[in-house]
Amino acid sequence: MASDHWYSEVFRALPDLVCRLLPGLETEPERDATYLFRPVALKKVAHHPDGVLWPRQQPGGSEQRPVVILEVQMHADRRFHRRLGAETFRLLQQHGEIEHLRVLVLLAHRRLALGTREPLLLRRFLEQDVTWVDLQALARQADLDPSLALLTLPVQKEAELGPCAERILALRPDLIELILPILSERFQGLSTSQIMATLGISKDFWRHTRAFQEILAEGRQEGVEQGLEQGVEQGRRREATALALRQLERRCGSLNAATTTRIGTLSRAQLEELALALLDFQGAEDLQTWLELLEA
Repeated sequence: MASDHWYSEVFRALPDLVCRLLPGLETEPERDATYLFRPVALKKVAHHPDGVLWPRQQPGGSEQRPVVILEVQMHADRRFHRRLGAETFRLLQQHGEIEHLRVLVLLAHRRLALGTREPLLLRRFLEQDVTWVDLQALARQADLDPSLALLTLPVQKEAELGPCAERILALRPDLIELILPILSERFQGLSTSQIMATLGISKDFWRHTRAFQEILAEGRQEGVEQGLEQGVEQGRRREATALALRQLERRCGSLNAATTTRIGTLSRAQLEELALALLDFQGAEDLQTWLELLEA
């Protein structure tokens, strides 16, 4: 799982995190969330920001609650600065309703090589209009809020990853569904159960999460579909059995209980074969011979 996709899921679930990262943004305490996360694809050019956060009340943004472009950059890329500038102004070009815009970039660390010898216009944009968050520096802060600590999981050292996740869950157990995917990515080879055991997460706790309920619902639906298919198949086999017994009684006379029971155990494919074979039967002896050959 790419880290930018994981961060998109984090901001989709916790869109107001942007207010903790950009100074001066206001929230609306009376609402569940001030921002709505919605990805965009910029037409004609392959520009795909990792996400755009739109104020719920003012889609065009305001000075206190601007539209925010979110970018996550975990690796060196000397074209990043220019791509970021292109994405920003392409968004403005294609969304004329935007009046106030901020740019937020989450970096693995500030030492990444993201471009050199940029033109003055681009340098001004990068220095004045972009907020850069160094995730490794953020991880070193003491008593970090759990929702902000969540953002540091992809850059935590392996020895610190488990303890950090435990501290987050101790304060925010509802974040488990965002934590497990990144732990599965970092601890490849370990099952979800093994990761949960490592963190001391009980199975009862996992059963109450939305992810588990969705998996359970999918399993139930699959079971219903399989049950319907099995029910249809059983109905067809019962019809084929009844038809074969009627034809056999006409061709061979009354059948004893043992023979009737044996016919009832045949599969639908075997019943179809029997329906063809009995056309040549002269009596009950031919039926018994056919059954013996079937068992041989």
